Amino acid sequence: MIGLTIKIPGSLLIAAGGILTGLKIRKEYKQRRTLLKAFQDALHYADDAIAIENALLDDVLMNCGAKFFPDEKGSDLFSCAAGCLRSEFGSFENAWAKACADFFPKTPCLREKDIECISGIGTALGLANTQRQSAHIASVVKKLAELEREAQQKDEKEGKNAIKIAIAVSAAIIVILF
Repeated sequence: MIGLTIKIPGSLLIAAGGILTGLKIRKEYKQRRTLLKAFQDALHYADDAIAIENALLDDVLMNCGAKFFPDEKGSDLFSCAAGCLRSEFGSFENAWAKACADFFPKTPCLREKDIECISGIGTALGLANTQRQSAHIASVVKKLAELEREAQQKDEKEGKNAIKIAIAVSAAIIVILF
């Protein structure tokens, strides 16, 4: 009787843990897609703001952070880079590299390819010639779009199954318990 009293709540905890693990994996897939899309939109905005409005780079970065990453409330990559740039961290590329070093460890949903591509934004926005800058930004946006499509395919293919697999593993553990 005591064994059953422990096994039933334990089984429920294992099942709940499995479901939560599956939901967390699925959420990371979706978060990756959302971030990649936000970076694309922010780069389009930054390119237009610099080329057309002739805005200052740190102002553009702060606007990108506020407009495309409102949930992060200043802890996004663009706002961090603007802060580094304003604190006279050197060139824009150095400020971007510092911001990347601070941002990426806090964002586990991004893959290595994503990080390499996003890190390349420092070179794109650091160019003085706006035509070259726009061309480089366009290539980074194109690469981000490819990564987003890949993330969407992974989400559709693996994200749906993450919850099912986690539940199946939980069920197997529960069967072993009994």
